[in-house]
Amino acid sequence: MPHATLRARLGVIAATTALSLTGVFAATATASTSSNTVSTSTGSAAATSSARSATASARAARQAARRAKVRIHEAKVHRVLREAARQKGKPYRYGGDGPGSFDCSGLVRYVFMHAVGRVLPHNAAAQYHSVRHIAKSGLQPGDLIFTDNGYISHVGIYAGHHHWWVAPHTGTHVQLQRIYRAHFLYGRVIVWNKRLHHHHS
Repeated sequence: MPHATLRARLGVIAATTALSLTGVFAATATASTSSNTVSTSTGSAAATSSARSATASARAARQAARRAKVRIHEAKVHRVLREAARQKGKPYRYGGDGPGSFDCSGLVRYVFMHAVGRVLPHNAAAQYHSVRHIAKSGLQPGDLIFTDNGYISHVGIYAGHHHWWVAPHTGTHVQLQRIYRAHFLYGRVIVWNKRLHHHHS
């Protein structure tokens, strides 16, 4: 075979081989890139899903904690109202702080001490200054209502439905009484929501 023809054939074979190898390398690189892209996408989706799951879990934990606080608060309020009801019919006596007789602040002091272990002063004005002040719009059972005549002269425990537990005055007894018209201030002894701010009404 002439040398020129042999060299020409060898050149064609070399060129064909080079093209084939180039195709293989290109295909391998494309497959590798596609694999990395899929892997990255999968990892990103998994991370997003994990973050959402963590957020949902944290939210559920906060809600559960809040519900637990509400239940504890309601249980304390129930104990306060039950203890107040136990004193029904006991006579009013100025300076009385139980267990046989009470004045208004003596009743409040006795009830909270025995129901929830909270010790309050035996004086209506001092009780007002030792509790959280709230607006009338936020009044709930278990809160305190103070009569303000330019000075705080009287106190009772709000029972709901416009009634309070109170030791009214000499000659009366501890009773669940409908709240009369007067200028009142309001206070809360059992506080579960720390974001509640002080308010004078």
